[in-house]
Amino acid sequence: MSKIVVIGGGFGGLSFLQKARKSNNEFTLIDKTNHHLFQPLLYQVATAVLSPADITVPIRNLFKNDSNVKVKLGEVVNINKEKKQIVLKNDDVIDYDKLIVSTGASYSYFGNDNWGKFSNGLKNINDALDIRDKILKAFEKAENESNKNIQQKFLNFVVIGGGPTGVEVAGSIAEIAFKNINKEYRNFNSNDSNVYLIEAGSNILPSYSSKLSDKASKYLKKLGVVIKTNEKVENIEEMVVTTDKGKIESDNIIWAAGNKASSLVTLLDTDMDSEGRAVVNQDCSIKEDDSIYVIGDAANFKGVNGSPLPGIAPVAIQQGRYVGLNTKKNLPKEDRKPFKYRDKGMMATIGGFKAIGVVGKIEISGFVAWLFWSLIHLVYLIGYKSKFVVVIEWIFAFFFNKRGTRLIYRNN
Repeated sequence: MSKIVVIGGGFGGLSFLQKARKSNNEFTLIDKTNHHLFQPLLYQVATAVLSPADITVPIRNLFKNDSNVKVKLGEVVNINKEKKQIVLKNDDVIDYDKLIVSTGASYSYFGNDNWGKFSNGLKNINDALDIRDKILKAFEKAENESNKNIQQKFLNFVVIGGGPTGVEVAGSIAEIAFKNINKEYRNFNSNDSNVYLIEAGSNILPSYSSKLSDKASKYLKKLGVVIKTNEKVENIEEMVVTTDKGKIESDNIIWAAGNKASSLVTLLDTDMDSEGRAVVNQDCSIKEDDSIYVIGDAANFKGVNGSPLPGIAPVAIQQGRYVGLNTKKNLPKEDRKPFKYRDKGMMATIGGFKAIGVVGKIEISGFVAWLFWSLIHLVYLIGYKSKFVVVIEWIFAFFFNKRGTRLIYRNN
């Protein structure tokens, strides 16, 4: 019987356990939170479409019938590869025979970490609630402000980064500003709002074809989003974003431009790329120790084209299942077939019930793409209750222009 420790209760860690748990091993899953977060829908919590409970599930509940799976709430602060031990923040020491690291990614401000003081990222539930409260409070502040110049700062929303997260957030904020709150305020017109999407490159959603990128731009502009491509952010200060083309004053600055692997990867003392990801072997183990595996966003795994696989949920899920199956079969290193990612396509929602996507080799866009996107996310969302509630919220949003969680909970 082997002692197997899994760090991270995200897609990779859970997928590993779901494959490997029916084996003669002891498993310990460690996470800083007590829940699994369905991160692809996190932006909908940030923009008041869904509530936190709709996209989370208690980790312990998932493994309540697996007596060989122990769940521990804690934060790993050290990994001793020689002694095969991990140390938690509370000084607990846990031995392992095999270690699975699936810790995801965090923000990267490209060396300008002070920008984080004046902008909000979107990686966890607290981030989403902070953004949601700030968006909703901005309208209240604008309603109570008589000075039009100051009022406009509250009505300007700046999203930095034209990747999927930035596009999703910008489109959803535009829906709130130009549709959902229409006629609700008396001291300003919702059309006075400005939603800016800033992208340093020449196109938003650069991982898609220029045709789909152009369609996404068209959909966003129709929602009211002002897209600023080929514009590089040079500084972020309190209520001010400075680019190489000017300044925008805003009380709502959202950072969606860069990611880096969890700092926990540095504790492995292994080869890392420029984004802090561990460079792994074809079986997802690190080069120095074949008893340690890194999967998901924390791993640099070279695909068939020689480029690292993208940091998306399907990659983490497939890698987790692959390592889990090898563990269940107790395969030695020489008998493990190399991991092969099966690319089933990718999709990005824009807002206004529009999306773009690639399914196989077929490009789709518009409402049909949004239906595909919705179905895929419902399939992967854990829990029948969550699936039902999310569908109901989407139906209300579609037919009645209602956002069920447009409430301000925090006083600060």
